[in-house]
Amino acid sequence: MSRRLLAVLLTIAAPAGLSARELTSTYVVTAAANKVGVAGTDWHSDLTLYNPQSVALPVVLQFLPTGRSNSGSVPTVTFDIGPWETLNLWDVLGPNGFNARGSTGALLIYADDEKVTCAGASCDFAVFCRTYTLNPGGGAGEFGQSVPGFPANLGLDYSVIAYLPQLSDDSEFRTNLGVASWTDAMVRVRVDLQDTAGNIIDSRDHWVPPYGHIQWRLERSVTGGTAAVYVVDGPDESVVYPYASVVNWATGDGVDIEAHLTTVGLPAQGVAVSAARAAPRPRPGATPVPGFSLSALARRVVTAPAAAR
Repeated sequence: MSRRLLAVLLTIAAPAGLSARELTSTYVVTAAANKVGVAGTDWHSDLTLYNPQSVALPVVLQFLPTGRSNSGSVPTVTFDIGPWETLNLWDVLGPNGFNARGSTGALLIYADDEKVTCAGASCDFAVFCRTYTLNPGGGAGEFGQSVPGFPANLGLDYSVIAYLPQLSDDSEFRTNLGVASWTDAMVRVRVDLQDTAGNIIDSRDHWVPPYGHIQWRLERSVTGGTAAVYVVDGPDESVVYPYASVVNWATGDGVDIEAHLTTVGLPAQGVAVSAARAAPRPRPGATPVPGFSLSALARRVVTAPAAAR
Protein backbone atom coordinates (compact mmCIF):
# COMPACT_ATOMS: atom_id res chain seq x y z
CA MET A 1 0.00 0.00 0.00
CA SER A 2 1.39 3.38 -0.97
CA ARG A 3 2.00 6.03 1.70
CA ARG A 4 -0.37 8.37 -0.11
CA LEU A 5 -3.20 5.80 -0.13
CA LEU A 6 -2.54 4.97 3.51
CA ALA A 7 -2.73 8.67 4.42
CA VAL A 8 -6.05 8.99 2.57
CA LEU A 9 -7.49 5.96 4.37
CA LEU A 10 -6.37 7.26 7.76
CA THR A 11 -7.96 10.62 6.99
CA ILE A 12 -11.23 8.94 6.08
CA ALA A 13 -11.15 6.80 9.23
CA ALA A 14 -10.36 9.71 11.54
CA PRO A 15 -13.22 11.13 13.63
CA ALA A 16 -14.95 14.00 11.87
CA GLY A 17 -18.48 15.44 11.92
CA LEU A 18 -21.52 13.50 13.04
CA SER A 19 -22.27 10.55 10.80
CA ALA A 20 -25.37 8.38 10.52
CA ARG A 21 -23.70 5.67 12.61
CA GLU A 22 -22.60 7.75 15.58
CA LEU A 23 -24.79 7.80 18.67
CA THR A 24 -27.18 10.63 19.33
CA SER A 25 -30.18 11.34 21.58
CA THR A 26 -33.02 11.47 19.01
CA TYR A 27 -33.80 8.85 16.36
CA VAL A 28 -36.31 8.04 13.66
CA VAL A 29 -36.92 4.41 12.74
CA THR A 30 -38.26 4.92 9.24
CA ALA A 31 -40.42 1.79 9.09
CA ALA A 32 -41.96 -0.73 11.49
CA ALA A 33 -44.76 -3.20 10.85
CA ASN A 34 -47.19 -5.75 12.21
CA LYS A 35 -49.06 -6.61 9.07
CA VAL A 36 -49.76 -9.31 6.48
CA GLY A 37 -48.10 -8.48 3.15
CA VAL A 38 -48.07 -9.85 -0.37
CA ALA A 39 -46.90 -13.37 -1.32
CA GLY A 40 -47.74 -14.87 2.08
CA THR A 41 -45.54 -12.55 4.13
CA ASP A 42 -46.38 -11.48 7.68
CA TRP A 43 -44.22 -8.55 8.82
CA HIS A 44 -43.13 -7.80 12.39
CA SER A 45 -40.55 -5.46 13.95
CA ASP A 46 -38.26 -5.86 16.96
CA LEU A 47 -36.93 -2.65 18.52
CA THR A 48 -33.77 -2.57 20.64
CA LEU A 49 -32.40 0.32 22.70
CA TYR A 50 -28.96 0.33 24.31
CA ASN A 51 -27.79 2.77 26.97
CA PRO A 52 -23.96 3.18 27.05
CA GLN A 53 -24.15 5.65 29.93
CA SER A 54 -23.40 4.98 33.62
CA VAL A 55 -26.78 6.46 34.61
CA ALA A 56 -30.37 5.73 33.61
CA LEU A 57 -31.80 7.67 30.67
CA PRO A 58 -35.47 8.71 30.46
CA VAL A 59 -36.76 7.94 26.97
CA VAL A 60 -39.91 8.68 24.96
CA LEU A 61 -41.07 6.16 22.33
CA GLN A 62 -43.76 7.24 19.86
CA PHE A 63 -45.51 5.34 17.07
CA LEU A 64 -46.39 7.41 13.97
CA PRO A 65 -48.98 5.36 12.02
CA THR A 66 -48.94 5.33 8.22
CA GLY A 67 -51.21 7.51 6.09
CA ARG A 68 -52.50 10.06 8.62
CA SER A 69 -51.57 13.29 10.32
CA ASN A 70 -49.81 12.65 13.63
CA SER A 71 -49.58 16.26 14.78
CA GLY A 72 -51.90 15.62 17.72
CA SER A 73 -51.92 12.74 20.19
CA VAL A 74 -49.98 9.67 19.08
CA PRO A 75 -49.35 6.28 20.74
CA THR A 76 -46.62 7.06 23.27
CA VAL A 77 -44.80 5.43 26.16
CA THR A 78 -42.13 6.90 28.44
CA PHE A 79 -39.65 4.83 30.45
CA ASP A 80 -36.08 4.66 31.72
CA ILE A 81 -33.25 2.65 30.18
CA GLY A 82 -30.88 1.47 32.88
CA PRO A 83 -27.10 1.95 32.84
CA TRP A 84 -25.54 -0.28 30.16
CA GLU A 85 -28.92 -1.90 29.60
CA THR A 86 -29.97 -3.55 26.33
CA LEU A 87 -33.75 -3.23 26.19
CA ASN A 88 -35.43 -5.47 23.60
CA LEU A 89 -39.03 -4.71 22.66
CA TRP A 90 -39.89 -7.78 20.63
CA ASP A 91 -42.67 -7.26 18.08
CA VAL A 92 -43.03 -3.64 19.15
CA LEU A 93 -46.32 -3.16 17.24
CA GLY A 94 -47.68 -6.51 18.45
CA PRO A 95 -50.05 -7.42 21.30
CA ASN A 96 -47.41 -6.83 23.99
CA GLY A 97 -46.39 -3.53 22.42
CA PHE A 98 -48.49 -0.89 20.69
CA ASN A 99 -51.09 -3.56 19.84
CA ALA A 100 -51.41 -2.26 16.28
CA ARG A 101 -52.05 -5.38 14.22
CA GLY A 102 -52.51 -4.56 10.56
CA SER A 103 -50.43 -1.40 10.88
CA THR A 104 -47.21 0.10 9.60
CA GLY A 105 -45.54 3.37 10.50
CA ALA A 106 -42.43 5.09 11.78
CA LEU A 107 -41.04 5.23 15.32
CA LEU A 108 -39.66 8.33 17.04
CA ILE A 109 -37.35 7.66 20.00
CA TYR A 110 -35.66 10.40 22.00
CA ALA A 111 -34.25 11.29 25.40
CA ASP A 112 -37.10 12.88 27.36
CA ASP A 113 -36.54 16.66 27.27
CA GLU A 114 -38.67 17.20 30.36
CA LYS A 115 -36.76 14.73 32.53
CA VAL A 116 -33.16 14.58 31.37
CA THR A 117 -30.42 15.90 33.61
CA CYS A 118 -27.76 15.14 30.98
CA ALA A 119 -26.44 17.28 28.15
CA GLY A 120 -24.68 16.64 24.88
CA ALA A 121 -23.09 13.22 24.44
CA SER A 122 -24.11 12.17 27.95
CA CYS A 123 -27.70 11.87 26.61
CA ASP A 124 -26.73 9.63 23.69
CA PHE A 125 -27.94 6.06 23.29
CA ALA A 126 -28.33 3.52 20.47
CA VAL A 127 -31.45 2.44 18.58
CA PHE A 128 -31.78 -0.57 16.29
CA CYS A 129 -34.79 -2.21 14.66
CA ARG A 130 -35.23 -5.46 12.72
CA THR A 131 -38.25 -6.07 10.49
CA TYR A 132 -38.88 -9.64 9.34
CA THR A 133 -41.58 -11.92 7.95
CA LEU A 134 -42.92 -14.92 9.89
CA ASN A 135 -44.46 -16.74 6.97
CA PRO A 136 -42.74 -15.88 3.70
CA GLY A 137 -43.99 -17.45 0.50
CA GLY A 138 -41.81 -20.31 -0.65
CA GLY A 139 -38.88 -20.07 1.75
CA ALA A 140 -37.45 -19.41 5.19
CA GLY A 141 -36.58 -15.73 4.94
CA GLU A 142 -36.92 -15.02 8.66
CA PHE A 143 -33.71 -13.15 9.41
CA GLY A 144 -35.21 -9.92 8.25
CA GLN A 145 -33.88 -6.49 7.38
CA SER A 146 -32.06 -4.22 9.78
CA VAL A 147 -33.52 -0.72 10.10
CA PRO A 148 -31.14 1.16 12.41
CA GLY A 149 -32.39 4.29 14.10
CA PHE A 150 -31.58 7.28 11.87
CA PRO A 151 -30.25 10.36 13.71
CA ALA A 152 -33.09 12.86 13.51
CA ASN A 153 -30.85 15.85 12.84
CA LEU A 154 -29.58 14.23 9.63
CA GLY A 155 -32.93 14.21 7.81
CA LEU A 156 -33.66 15.35 4.27
CA ASP A 157 -34.36 19.08 4.07
CA TYR A 158 -34.16 21.65 1.26
CA SER A 159 -30.36 21.79 1.49
CA VAL A 160 -29.67 18.20 0.39
CA ILE A 161 -30.87 15.43 -1.91
CA ALA A 162 -31.23 11.75 -0.97
CA TYR A 163 -30.14 8.82 -3.13
CA LEU A 164 -31.53 5.30 -2.70
CA PRO A 165 -29.45 2.87 -4.81
CA GLN A 166 -29.78 -0.78 -5.89
CA LEU A 167 -33.55 -0.74 -6.35
CA SER A 168 -35.14 -3.62 -8.27
CA ASP A 169 -38.77 -4.26 -9.12
CA ASP A 170 -38.85 -7.15 -11.53
CA SER A 171 -39.42 -10.91 -11.63
CA GLU A 172 -37.05 -11.54 -8.69
CA PHE A 173 -37.53 -8.55 -6.39
CA ARG A 174 -40.12 -5.95 -5.48
CA THR A 175 -39.38 -2.52 -4.02
CA ASN A 176 -41.31 -0.32 -1.61
CA LEU A 177 -40.42 3.33 -1.12
CA GLY A 178 -41.34 5.27 2.00
CA VAL A 179 -40.97 8.60 3.75
CA ALA A 180 -41.31 9.48 7.44
CA SER A 181 -41.71 13.13 8.43
CA TRP A 182 -40.68 15.27 11.37
CA THR A 183 -42.55 18.34 10.17
CA ASP A 184 -45.81 19.67 11.60
CA ALA A 185 -47.18 20.40 8.12
CA MET A 186 -47.71 18.73 4.77
CA VAL A 187 -44.46 18.17 2.85
CA ARG A 188 -44.25 17.27 -0.85
CA VAL A 189 -41.33 15.13 -1.94
CA ARG A 190 -40.34 14.29 -5.50
CA VAL A 191 -38.94 10.88 -6.48
CA ASP A 192 -36.91 10.63 -9.69
CA LEU A 193 -36.31 6.98 -10.57
CA GLN A 194 -33.15 6.43 -12.62
CA ASP A 195 -32.09 3.36 -14.59
CA THR A 196 -28.52 2.07 -14.48
CA ALA A 197 -27.50 4.50 -17.24
CA GLY A 198 -28.73 7.48 -15.21
CA ASN A 199 -31.85 8.14 -17.28
CA ILE A 200 -34.89 9.35 -15.33
CA ILE A 201 -37.54 6.80 -16.26
CA ASP A 202 -40.19 7.94 -13.79
CA SER A 203 -40.81 11.08 -11.71
CA ARG A 204 -43.62 11.44 -9.18
CA ASP A 205 -44.60 13.66 -6.26
CA HIS A 206 -45.86 12.35 -2.92
CA TRP A 207 -47.39 14.32 -0.05
CA VAL A 208 -46.35 13.35 3.48
CA PRO A 209 -48.82 14.26 6.29
CA PRO A 210 -47.70 16.19 9.40
CA TYR A 211 -45.42 13.93 11.46
CA GLY A 212 -46.64 11.31 9.02
CA HIS A 213 -45.44 8.17 7.32
CA ILE A 214 -46.18 6.93 3.82
CA GLN A 215 -45.07 3.83 1.92
CA TRP A 216 -45.87 2.68 -1.61
CA ARG A 217 -44.85 0.13 -4.22
CA LEU A 218 -42.39 1.39 -6.82
CA GLU A 219 -44.52 2.52 -9.75
CA ARG A 220 -42.09 1.59 -12.54
CA SER A 221 -40.12 -1.58 -13.20
CA VAL A 222 -36.35 -1.29 -12.85
CA THR A 223 -33.39 -3.58 -12.15
CA GLY A 224 -30.58 -2.10 -10.09
CA GLY A 225 -31.74 1.49 -10.39
CA THR A 226 -31.50 4.49 -8.07
CA ALA A 227 -34.16 6.85 -6.72
CA ALA A 228 -33.32 10.51 -6.11
CA VAL A 229 -35.61 12.05 -3.48
CA TYR A 230 -35.87 15.75 -2.61
CA VAL A 231 -38.26 18.22 -0.97
CA VAL A 232 -40.20 20.44 -3.38
CA ASP A 233 -42.93 21.95 -1.19
CA GLY A 234 -43.48 22.58 2.50
CA PRO A 235 -42.24 24.90 5.26
CA ASP A 236 -38.64 26.11 5.23
CA GLU A 237 -37.94 23.88 8.23
CA SER A 238 -39.25 20.72 6.53
CA VAL A 239 -37.37 17.54 7.45
CA VAL A 240 -38.26 14.06 6.19
CA TYR A 241 -36.62 10.62 6.12
CA PRO A 242 -36.87 8.61 2.88
CA TYR A 243 -36.00 4.92 2.62
CA ALA A 244 -36.56 1.89 0.40
CA SER A 245 -37.16 -1.80 1.06
CA VAL A 246 -36.26 -4.41 -1.56
CA VAL A 247 -37.89 -7.81 -0.99
CA ASN A 248 -37.21 -11.18 -2.59
CA TRP A 249 -40.42 -12.51 -4.15
CA ALA A 250 -39.64 -16.17 -3.35
CA THR A 251 -38.36 -16.02 0.23
CA GLY A 252 -39.75 -12.79 1.63
CA ASP A 253 -36.24 -11.69 2.60
CA GLY A 254 -35.94 -7.92 2.56
CA VAL A 255 -33.17 -5.36 2.72
CA ASP A 256 -33.51 -1.79 3.96
CA ILE A 257 -31.96 0.88 1.73
CA GLU A 258 -30.94 3.86 3.83
CA ALA A 259 -30.87 7.32 2.29
CA HIS A 260 -27.50 8.72 1.21
CA LEU A 261 -27.68 12.51 1.71
CA THR A 262 -25.60 15.00 -0.24
CA THR A 263 -25.67 18.38 -1.97
CA VAL A 264 -24.30 16.79 -5.14
CA GLY A 265 -26.90 16.80 -7.91
CA LEU A 266 -29.37 18.91 -5.96
CA PRO A 267 -32.06 20.02 -8.45
CA ALA A 268 -33.11 23.64 -8.91
CA GLN A 269 -36.24 22.93 -6.83
CA GLY A 270 -34.04 22.08 -3.87
CA VAL A 271 -32.28 25.44 -3.47
CA ALA A 272 -30.63 25.47 -0.08
CA VAL A 273 -32.34 27.37 2.69
CA SER A 274 -30.89 28.48 6.01
CA ALA A 275 -32.34 25.59 8.02
CA ALA A 276 -30.61 24.73 11.30
CA ARG A 277 -30.27 20.97 10.81
CA ALA A 278 -29.20 20.20 14.37
CA ALA A 279 -31.73 22.47 16.08
CA PRO A 280 -34.37 20.86 18.34
CA ARG A 281 -37.77 20.51 16.68
CA PRO A 282 -41.28 20.20 18.07
CA ARG A 283 -42.51 16.65 18.51
CA PRO A 284 -45.94 15.06 18.17
CA GLY A 285 -48.21 15.31 21.18
CA ALA A 286 -46.93 12.87 23.81
CA THR A 287 -50.23 11.71 25.24
CA PRO A 288 -49.93 8.08 26.43
CA VAL A 289 -52.42 5.63 24.98
CA PRO A 290 -54.77 4.23 27.67
CA GLY A 291 -54.09 0.59 28.39
CA PHE A 292 -50.83 0.51 26.46
CA SER A 293 -49.35 -2.84 27.47
CA LEU A 294 -45.76 -1.62 27.66
CA SER A 295 -46.78 0.84 30.37
CA ALA A 296 -45.09 -1.39 32.93
CA LEU A 297 -41.84 0.07 31.61
CA ALA A 298 -42.83 3.44 32.99
CA ARG A 299 -43.35 2.00 36.49
CA ARG A 300 -40.21 -0.03 36.85
CA VAL A 301 -37.33 1.04 39.08
CA VAL A 302 -34.00 1.13 37.27
CA THR A 303 -30.78 0.75 39.21
CA ALA A 304 -27.15 0.46 38.18
CA PRO A 305 -25.72 -3.07 37.78
CA ALA A 306 -23.83 -4.39 40.77
CA ALA A 307 -20.67 -4.97 38.75
CA ALA A 308 -18.34 -2.01 38.75
CA ARG A 309 -17.63 -0.41 35.42
